[in-house]
Amino acid sequence: MYLSHALPRKYFPGIPPAHPRAVFMLRVKTSGMNRWNEIRGMMQSDLGRKSTVYFSALLLNAVLGIVVYIMLVRSMDTVSFGTYSFVIAVFLFTGMFFDFGLAPAGMRLMALQQSDRDASRRIGALLLLSAGIGVVFAVVMAGASFAVDAIWQKNVGGILLAASPFALVYPLQEMVLSISQGSNRMKFMSVFLVLPRVLLIAILAAMILSGGLDARMAVIATLATLGVAIGIAAGYLRPVFSDLGEEFRFIVREVKEFGAQVYLGRVVDGMTTGLDKILLAKFHGMAPVGFYSIAMTMSTPISMFSKAVSQSAYKRFVSDEGIARRLLLINLTWCTMGAALLLAACQLLIPLFFGARYAESLTVLPWLMAGFALAGLNHPYHAFLAARRQGRSIRIMSIASSAVNIVLNLTLIPLLAMTGAAIAFIATYAVNILMNLHFYRTFRREAAAAEQADGSVHG
Repeated sequence: MYLSHALPRKYFPGIPPAHPRAVFMLRVKTSGMNRWNEIRGMMQSDLGRKSTVYFSALLLNAVLGIVVYIMLVRSMDTVSFGTYSFVIAVFLFTGMFFDFGLAPAGMRLMALQQSDRDASRRIGALLLLSAGIGVVFAVVMAGASFAVDAIWQKNVGGILLAASPFALVYPLQEMVLSISQGSNRMKFMSVFLVLPRVLLIAILAAMILSGGLDARMAVIATLATLGVAIGIAAGYLRPVFSDLGEEFRFIVREVKEFGAQVYLGRVVDGMTTGLDKILLAKFHGMAPVGFYSIAMTMSTPISMFSKAVSQSAYKRFVSDEGIARRLLLINLTWCTMGAALLLAACQLLIPLFFGARYAESLTVLPWLMAGFALAGLNHPYHAFLAARRQGRSIRIMSIASSAVNIVLNLTLIPLLAMTGAAIAFIATYAVNILMNLHFYRTFRREAAAAEQADGSVHG
């Protein structure tokens, strides 16, 4: 019956046409089966397996992060926990400026590398350059610690000064992740992601048992355990420190031609990373910073699967002409359904994990959950554009979306506190997804036109 609807009527003169509703239901059923087959095929592929491993690590890391926060909130008052969150936000905010395009350039160079020996030399050069940047970052943070109390008057300058020698871990962490992603070492990257949390939980447990946990020691422990994990990772990567002059020249050229474009965007992004918490501390005190941090932590799993898939696919994006439809379909399903389910679950989990005094986090949770869902939708497009060396597009997107974030944070946080920060967060990623779609389609259109022109010339 349905075949007669698909072919011309002259071939089936004695068979009545199919009912429109039946045809519609068949198409819906067939479409659903095709989508399910696409999702199943994706998850059974090499990309699917690597994405699953890395997503599991991201999820475990989030769970361990919640454990860390539970240990901190139950051992410190709300102001001390807010101070801890503020200091970490300052390190993250400032650390975004200390990359200079090295990490994205290193990631792409590792993705293009074929020889293991050449890769080892490149890893050695990249780690040395990152360590040098880290030393500069540590010196800057030590100097900045004397100005923090004068601006915010929160008595955190001493904590920043004590923790500043450990600041070099941030550029090195970014480089280890970039090397891992570029060389498609997703299992190694998964272990490196979780290891610092495991070490931190052990150190915090010892401090709590000894009765010596405060905001200063919590910050130092966070940075020190990250440093230990970096040392272990560097040993596993087995860098070779030979022909450094040649490697440095090659890396610097890639930074100038590509990394610098991404860095300019990240500089603007760096102005938004942690800006919300810094402004909350300035206008409303440390306690709201703690509430907001809890809501952010509970929302992060929404974008984790998207991040895992996108980073696992980075190496193939270097040569692929576009993003696989099934990857985008899986990502959309996760970001929408996952956000709704997690939002419902957090109504019980936040009071259960952190106590009634942190229930105020629930007021901004829907906004942040929606923002992280939009961020998850962005990941595949951003990874593809980075892999295809679209530095100018990334820079333009970063500047535009970050400008939106800065203006809204400065405008709304003094008036609406956490709610203002959350509105700025979701608006930023709404702008970002629109721009990602625009530049992705533009790249595809220009690539197709170039291929057609090339074919015409050779024809």
